[in-house]
Amino acid sequence: MSSIIHSLTGMFFFLAAAISSLDGAIAQAELNTISCAFAKDGQGYKGTCEIPCAVNALAINIDGPRKNFTCESPNRIVNATLLPQQKFDDWLGTMQGKEPEDPIRFGVVKPADGKAGVAKTPYGWFSVTEAKADSDTLKLTISANRQLPPTDDDIKIIKRALALIPSKEEWNKEDNRQCPAGQSKLSLFCAMMQATTEVSGGVHYRQPAMQAVREVLNEVGVGRFKLHRLMDYNNHPDTTLDEVHMLLKTAESRLAKRPQ
Repeated sequence: MSSIIHSLTGMFFFLAAAISSLDGAIAQAELNTISCAFAKDGQGYKGTCEIPCAVNALAINIDGPRKNFTCESPNRIVNATLLPQQKFDDWLGTMQGKEPEDPIRFGVVKPADGKAGVAKTPYGWFSVTEAKADSDTLKLTISANRQLPPTDDDIKIIKRALALIPSKEEWNKEDNRQCPAGQSKLSLFCAMMQATTEVSGGVHYRQPAMQAVREVLNEVGVGRFKLHRLMDYNNHPDTTLDEVHMLLKTAESRLAKRPQ
């Protein structure tokens, strides 16, 4: 009898640990959900989105939350707007980013035919799991525990960026994150910005192609960047154009191997 009780006790603790682990996983997923609530404003919508701490810290990568990252700050409430569109996105508007200088472009593709939608935010591209709209309100639920995988467009963007800086004569080694049209020289950042605009019709600062480059840079550029990774790495005195090319080729290779 004692052996049976011991066995049942062990099974109880095993199940309790499993349930606790599952609860923790669910809680983690819930922590990384963006919730947006809008009210009708003219032809579009105006409202706010609640940004989880890890998302606001830009700690969510294509493969999920950054390893060993912890975040205890409260969720951040940011202003956002959306207008109906006829091309590329169903809604397009603005959303406050992490930094004041971050692009604020915010696009949404609605869920349809049983498939999740797409939220193109200043914090990354994520799945829209629910979009409820009526004559007066719009509510979005965005799953932000991992960024969306790349598409063929993302690979095209990186290939185009490589083509835009083929030699030192076309490479701007003194980037300031300003990318006016008609530049004769392009930095790594501006090459990615121009390539993104050419391929996708507009600059999405956290497009999967950009995120892939940043993820590789986190590995190969240690010690060469502080605040703005692409700019700091591009401008570092030890960075060569060959290294910039290798960075882009590595990111392209990784995107090509990921399921799309």
